[in-house]
Parts: sequence; C-alpha cells; structure tokens
Amino acid sequence: MSGLTTPIAGDQASRTVRASAGRGLWLTGLALLAVLVLLALLAPVTGSPYRIHTEALTPQGLPGGLMTKGHILGTDAIGRDMLARAAYGLRSTLVITAAANVASVGCGTVVGLVAGFYQGWVDQVLMRVVDVFLSVPTVLSGLALASIVGQGRTGAIVVITALYWAWTARLVYGEVTRLRARGYVEAALAHGVAPRVVLRRHVLPHLSTILLNIAALNGASVVVVGAGLSFLGAGIEPPTPELGNLLADGSDSMTYAPHTLVVPLVLVIATVLSFVLIAEGLNRRNPLSKRHSWLDV
Repeated sequence: MSGLTTPIAGDQASRTVRASAGRGLWLTGLALLAVLVLLALLAPVTGSPYRIHTEALTPQGLPGGLMTKGHILGTDAIGRDMLARAAYGLRSTLVITAAANVASVGCGTVVGLVAGFYQGWVDQVLMRVVDVFLSVPTVLSGLALASIVGQGRTGAIVVITALYWAWTARLVYGEVTRLRARGYVEAALAHGVAPRVVLRRHVLPHLSTILLNIAALNGASVVVVGAGLSFLGAGIEPPTPELGNLLADGSDSMTYAPHTLVVPLVLVIATVLSFVLIAEGLNRRNPLSKRHSWLDV
C-alpha cells in the first residue's frame, strides 16, 4: 500500500513540478531581459553617437566583418559601428516596448474592469468597442494609424497602444466577470458596500497574476510589432537606430555583409524569448492554470 500514489497526491506532485519548472523559466527570462536592458543602458559606453554615424569602410569600400579592428561586431553597409548601432537600437526598442506595454495594459485593464464589474449597458457599449478593435487586422491598421499620427517614438507608442489595449480589455473582462459572480462579492454589494471599495478589496488583488502574464505576453508582441513598423518605414526613421530599421538596412546588404542582418535579428529574438519565458514561467507557477504549451515536457 505504501507504494501506491493517490490521485490527490499525484496531482499535488504534478503541480509542484510544474511550479518548480515555472520558477526556472521566469528567472531565466528575467535574467535574459536584464542582460538586454544592461546592454541598452550601456549604449553610450559601447558606442558614442560619433561611432553611430561615423563611416569606416574597408579599403575595398566594403563593410567590416565581425571582429574587425575597432569594431567587434563589424560595421554596416556604410561603415557605421554595428555594436554601437545595435545597442542604441535595442534601447529604442525597449523604451517603445515598455511605454506601449504600460499604456495598453493600463487602458485595457480600466475598460475590462469597468465593463466586467458594472455590466448592463456599460458592458454592452464598451465590449462592442473592444470587439471592433479586435476585428481589425494588426498590420494594416498599424500602418494606417502610423500614417495619421506620424512616425517617430511617440507615434509608435500611440499606434501599438491602440492595437493592443483591446486584447487586454477582453482578458481582464473575462476574469472580472468570473470574480463578480463570487458569493463574497455579491454579498458585499448586497450589504451596501461601495462598488469602488469592493473593487479595491475583492477584485483588484486577484488580478495581479493575470496582469503580469498579460504584460509579459504583450511585451513579446509589442517588440515584434514595433520592429515591424520600423522595418516597413512606419516607425522610427533612420538614421536613429531601432532594431526594425536595422533589420531593414541589414536585409539590403545581407548578401555581402550578413552580420548586418544577423546582429539585430538575434537581439529581436532574444528580447521576444525573454518575455515568452517570463510569461510561461508565471503561468506554470499559477496553481489555477491548466494550460499546457510547447514548453511542456
């Protein structure tokens, strides 16, 4: 009998293993993101603005390759230092990602919270607006919005916020609706407790986990969309470095200088991966989550 495992004990052991794996995943993602942030913060050290714009081609008129003297990651098609431009480009991408993520998650949370808690006509109006935003193709609407609000860092933040707030609102709405139906919430409202007090005490504390997951997944999507806008010429314009326009420059010179494409591509992949690992790790540490993904073994 001692060798038998009850279903409850087996389920607890499975949750423990899952939570342990989740801790390793989100710590790995956090460490990777910290390295990328450090590289972005050290951009003035790794390459001054002079090195970003100074041209240093080889005697044959070609870009310097990896480990070229004075240029550890080589130079781009017109001789500018790739390490300097990659560091500053990563800084631009992370600033846009952080600002757009905070704005989109914040706006979406407010809309989802209000619609899910107050319900009635407020729910119908707000969630129909959310449905409209969710039904619009991301790339096409992003390019259209960029043509209206203009290019640059502020324009990219506004465009990305407009594209992603509705997704957050939909997820928060579902969670708040579930919490709104809980007995203790209905009892508090029935006893005359002010709705804002119920929200602060009984609803908002339960949203912290899902909001962290949303922010992490949102970060991965925002990096891709932000870089995509710059790649298509609708985001940050050259000569200001950003990973998207660095990819565009590298795609033009990849046949004779592949490192100009590989360097920014690696940074984009690493940044997206860091957010994905954080999101997956947080999900596995959530005891209520039953979702499995491609990271499950």
